[in-house]
Amino acid sequence: MKVFITGATGFVGAHTALTLLKAGHQVRLLVRNEDAARKYFAEHGFVVDDFLVADIRDEEKIRPAMKGCDAVLHAAAIVALDPARAQETYDNNVQGMKAVIGSACDLGIRNIIYVSSLSALFWPDLLTTNEDTPLAPCKEPYSRSKRDSDEYVRTLQAKGHPVQITYPSAVVGPNDPKLSEANHGLIAFITKGFPMTTSGFQAIDVRDLAEAHRYLLEHPPQSDFEKSRYIIGGHYYPWKIFREKLETGLGRRVLAFHSPAAALRGMGAAVDALQKVIKFKTQVSAEAMSFVTQWSPADSSKYLNHSGLKFRDGAETFADAFKWMAKAGHLPSRDNKRLNNT
Repeated sequence: MKVFITGATGFVGAHTALTLLKAGHQVRLLVRNEDAARKYFAEHGFVVDDFLVADIRDEEKIRPAMKGCDAVLHAAAIVALDPARAQETYDNNVQGMKAVIGSACDLGIRNIIYVSSLSALFWPDLLTTNEDTPLAPCKEPYSRSKRDSDEYVRTLQAKGHPVQITYPSAVVGPNDPKLSEANHGLIAFITKGFPMTTSGFQAIDVRDLAEAHRYLLEHPPQSDFEKSRYIIGGHYYPWKIFREKLETGLGRRVLAFHSPAAALRGMGAAVDALQKVIKFKTQVSAEAMSFVTQWSPADSSKYLNHSGLKFRDGAETFADAFKWMAKAGHLPSRDNKRLNNT
């Protein structure tokens, strides 16, 4: 099988491409930087020379490049919380999705995956989130772009196009080409500390997500396309357990502090109001604080029962992530030194 993959120099796309190559499949990769892509795959033992260098929104280049491919996986997206990049993030993600998924459907490709996000299904304080959870009224540009893209893809499913949708939680793990938003968040957690509330943190190992994409591409739906939606959520950790997993993987204590959930959400709302007057970079917002304090466990049982696969233990995920980060020099010097000597 030959698979056209977008976002191949990003975390999810790169790992999915590696997993498909290991399984004996061929890939054609849409990238912005061909040299960086060649280097990444060579470092992992693969010579890849089938590239399309183009903007993700450039349908005139994308459509002909898909010809000859058996499947399409769209993983490319800007993941940015910076208000200064709000319009860029939204336009890139929605227009790029339409260019890629729309072209694949128009060409009659019968094996398509769109990588969405659990943020598109986020409703505060649900007991659990599953594939039947309605799309949420997202506000941040990234989550809103995922929500609106998801709505568009669902209309394609309803028209009989064989598109599968995956909903990852926070994607973490090793061998990250550009240090993704979630891995960057892990570093912030262990260097700055984090609030412990009544909610928790949910994460999927990037290698497990890549395996899910391999499995779904190898088992495309033949009918009931509107049922082809899968939460790939990994594990949900109450904040206390999450702290323990981080400390096990890191080999030292991690600062965490108790803070009232309402106070954190109030802080997020205040930052949003201030952003309307003064633009500055921050990861704090009303929606982000709602995620931190009101996240509901997402149920991956539909995918797990369908595939028969399992998620690796979080202790392994975080340990491997921190070892890679230390090797790449992303952690504080004391952590780099200690982990590189273990």
